[in-house]
Amino acid sequence: MSRWYGALTTWLRARSRRQRYGIVAVAVALLLGLGGLVVAGGSETDILWFDGRPVAAPADEPEQELGGATEPERESGQRQPAGAVEPPPPYVQPFAEQPGAKPRAPLPSPTAGVEIEEGTDGCDHAYGDRDVCVPWEFPAGVTDKCGWLRERGFGPLKITGGRDRHGLDRNGDGTACGDGD
Repeated sequence: MSRWYGALTTWLRARSRRQRYGIVAVAVALLLGLGGLVVAGGSETDILWFDGRPVAAPADEPEQELGGATEPERESGQRQPAGAVEPPPPYVQPFAEQPGAKPRAPLPSPTAGVEIEEGTDGCDHAYGDRDVCVPWEFPAGVTDKCGWLRERGFGPLKITGGRDRHGLDRNGDGTACGDGD
């Protein structure tokens, strides 16, 4: 025993005072940690309170503290499912009950669509897809609206808005500026 002790003391004497204090501090920390693990009685996943209960014990554990498992548990070896749990009542902030306090109206949903008045962008979106822009008002002097649209690259347009504000679907087939219009 004196051999390893002598070798350790010789090795420690070769170190500076600061290094020796650091080595002693690390050794003390390791011993305290090991002692705490022994006192706790298990691994770090089985940490216990001082009374021996696990830290993460469920709220329905008092049955075991009072006398072990109930009769059905002893027979089957399994826990019986708990009944329906009633949610707690909502918490009301104390300032909400002050005299004169009135609840605010709920704010609109941030994902709700925004209502924009028709024709705001200068387009009548009742014709074609969403990206098609038939002018809300045709230029002055335009008599053949379908011809004007064809000159600008528009073909037959399906009426999607449920109305034909410009009268572009003369035969009533649901297609504006199509065959027969």
